Amino acid sequence: NFQGENVPPPFMTFEATGFPPEILQEIHAAGFLNPTPIQAQTWPVALQNRDIVAIAKTGSGKTLGYLIPAFIHLRRYQNNPMLGPTVLVLAPTRELASQIQDEAVKFGRSSRVSCTVSSDLFFYMNSHA
Repeated sequence: NFQGENVPPPFMTFEATGFPPEILQEIHAAGFLNPTPIQAQTWPVALQNRDIVAIAKTGSGKTLGYLIPAFIHLRRYQNNPMLGPTVLVLAPTRELASQIQDEAVKFGRSSRVSCTVSSDLFFYMNSHA
């Protein structure tokens, strides 16, 4: 259940997201047909630069639920990577941080994302655009 004011309707298809064609191509190439429920609900909120707290089971699509809006943010603002991280992802274990990095690399190619996993259990992303 979503709480808050002016909660936008979920994206029921990838095409409804308005994601750039390159990102949609990466999603379709991975074999995904439609957003998962957590993605459908969180993407419209995240794309409005609003905060989200989402809880869902392992394998439900949470990682792409926040990574793809992060890619959109990186593409939109084209921050200078020399100024430091643009997106910071915290993870409770190094293994999970590495798994998140793998997904960021896999789905962030078209956004020209670079990722670094720190020994402090987080990684950050920048765009080379």
